[in-house]
Amino acid sequence: MVYKVVLADDHFPVLEYLSTCIPWDTLGLELSASCSDGKQAWEACLLHQPDILLTDIGMPAMDGLELIQKAREVNPQLQTIILSCHGEFEYAQKAVKLNVSEYILKESLQIEHVISVLTEAVSRLEVKMISKNNYLKLEKLVTQNHSAIRTRYIRMFVEQPVWDETVWFKQAEIMGIQLQKGIPYLPVLAIPERSYELERRFGGIVNMQFVIDNVLQEFLEIDGIVQFAITERQFILFIPFPRIIIRNLHEDFRNKFQHVQKMSKLHLRMGISFFYGDATQSLIELKKQIQALLDAQSLRFYAAEGAIMKLEPVKTTNEDLFIHYSEILQQLRDCIQNEDNTRISTTVTDIKNYIGAKKYPVESVKSWLLKMVMELELKYIVMQNFVNNFNSEMHQRYIREFETLDQLMEWLEGFLKDKILMLSSMWKQNIRKEVAEAKRYVMNHMGEKVGMEEMAKCLGLNPTHFSRLFKLDTGLTFIEFVTRIKMERAQDLLNQTNLTIVDIAEQLGYDNASYFIKLFRNFSGVTPVEFRKSI
Repeated sequence: MVYKVVLADDHFPVLEYLSTCIPWDTLGLELSASCSDGKQAWEACLLHQPDILLTDIGMPAMDGLELIQKAREVNPQLQTIILSCHGEFEYAQKAVKLNVSEYILKESLQIEHVISVLTEAVSRLEVKMISKNNYLKLEKLVTQNHSAIRTRYIRMFVEQPVWDETVWFKQAEIMGIQLQKGIPYLPVLAIPERSYELERRFGGIVNMQFVIDNVLQEFLEIDGIVQFAITERQFILFIPFPRIIIRNLHEDFRNKFQHVQKMSKLHLRMGISFFYGDATQSLIELKKQIQALLDAQSLRFYAAEGAIMKLEPVKTTNEDLFIHYSEILQQLRDCIQNEDNTRISTTVTDIKNYIGAKKYPVESVKSWLLKMVMELELKYIVMQNFVNNFNSEMHQRYIREFETLDQLMEWLEGFLKDKILMLSSMWKQNIRKEVAEAKRYVMNHMGEKVGMEEMAKCLGLNPTHFSRLFKLDTGLTFIEFVTRIKMERAQDLLNQTNLTIVDIAEQLGYDNASYFIKLFRNFSGVTPVEFRKSI
């Protein structure tokens, strides 16, 4: 650590000598200001908040002793060193009273002595810093121990039966938890937004819990509130809720929750959502509501970030989300292949609105999205010359971590736009423009018959020249590429729909189903019927 120094002396040669001859950097010091009178030095102390003050006594505007006294009032830990021509006992006495570290006479001034004095001052500062850090660590440890005790109590309360409420009140008292009998408590679940991101940002889950615990304690200014960290990502609040006719306590508490949200955003770039139940005096009823709050996964998932909501059951649909799988997957593929960022944003918004309106089960939504993401990844892995960074475990982890539908759809939009960038980069860097255009055309017109000569004509190229370019860039003839893309699509349709073989052949531009079956067998090693049975 670098400590700051303010130097004050009205004798310019001394000021210049000390400024230039002391190896400040080597000593771990920074000379923040060199001042020629006491007033200027006092202003420098206010501005720079120095750790060490090296000052003369007899200076204009303000003498050194008055300067030390004023500076010490601002920073009691300030290390002060007097540098003076006065050797009289009275100055030494005053210096002792002001707890001055050293008293150096100019008559016997040697730079080595000043360096030695500064080195000792740095050592004292280091000792104080170590003591301060140890105190802070101890304070944090005590706070964490208190939090651990509360966590143990709330977990026992939730997991064990409540046969006798008096026993639970007594147990809380023994643990230092002040629960008041006869007063209703409002149960509240506080949840940090994007907690997995916060965990990484705060350097671990323990640090994250410590920060959130402190945020709630500092900004939720409610008398008698009892706070528990039931997990590192879930915090239970018991808020005293006396029956008061003249005030709307729900509105009061909502304002306090909004204040916490505002302050945590302002100071920590962190969001917090609050979900609450009904106020009750019964510990048994309180326990039931806490369990309901902790189990309200769907309410949490479909709520917007920064929510302040009352606990309400969310009725999820029985409809199978996978019936829309093939249609939406193709829409997303089209967006990527057409490099249409605007359409991606619109499509993702439509998906979010549809899922939000229907309220599908959370795990069903995540499984559906994961399967779609994996198929899109695999689709582009098999494309020629595609640089692949595919990591299925990473996608699974990300999707599992998302706590709300908004977060999930935000990530999906980013994923799809990344695919456009990768695809565009691949086409621009690795193959000729004409070949890229031909590949894009085939992918967007799979229901049509696309011949090599017609394609070359559309591109303004000689068919023989186009055929050679395409084979050189992709390793396939144009017809082989068309067949491959269509057979891959056929596999998708066989897997994801109940369309007949004839319908699939027609969708892919084949009038003759027998010819389609032959091509499929050559590509897959089995007939379409055998392929569908094997799924």
